[in-house]
Amino acid sequence: MELNELKNIWKNENKKLEERIKLNENLIKKMKMDKTVGAYDKLLKVSIIGRNLALVYCALSVWMALSFIEEIKFSIPATIGALAMLWSFISHISIKKPDYNKVSLIELQKSICNFRMHTASMAKYDRSIVFLWLLTFAPIFIKYVYNVSIYSNYKYFSIFCLVSVVYIILMVALGNQVYQKYEKQLKQSETSLNEIIEFEKM
Repeated sequence: MELNELKNIWKNENKKLEERIKLNENLIKKMKMDKTVGAYDKLLKVSIIGRNLALVYCALSVWMALSFIEEIKFSIPATIGALAMLWSFISHISIKKPDYNKVSLIELQKSICNFRMHTASMAKYDRSIVFLWLLTFAPIFIKYVYNVSIYSNYKYFSIFCLVSVVYIILMVALGNQVYQKYEKQLKQSETSLNEIIEFEKM
């Protein structure tokens, strides 16, 4: 076999090897990208559903308040709960799902970072608003369904207070775990994107 033939064979083999390496690199990058987008998209959907539910809860409180408009001990708290949920909806209106097919890696990383900071800054407010809404909605709901006023019945009022305390404890304990998990997942997504960006620079 001549030297030129050996060179050609070597070049062809080398080219095939480079193509396989490039293909493997692209597959790895795609897998990391799919995993990152999947985790972020899941958290984003949960937040958007929660935001939209806030508007539903607001409407429920308004309807209940109007149903008992003459009984201010029920209607005023329900109205306060409705306003709190409306504020929650408005404060989360900036959350939007990006077009993953069009957004760049840098823009996606910025989007995840902004979402992470927004979630962290709103965590304590979200839990407080949920508790305030339940605190204002439960009495009027019990009155509507069972025609019982917990404000004029010591037994029911005591049970309501006890349930409220238990709920606060559970909400604080479980809420911290949930938001810490969100924070961890979003940070991992940011790190993965940064690795992909650095990988593309190579």
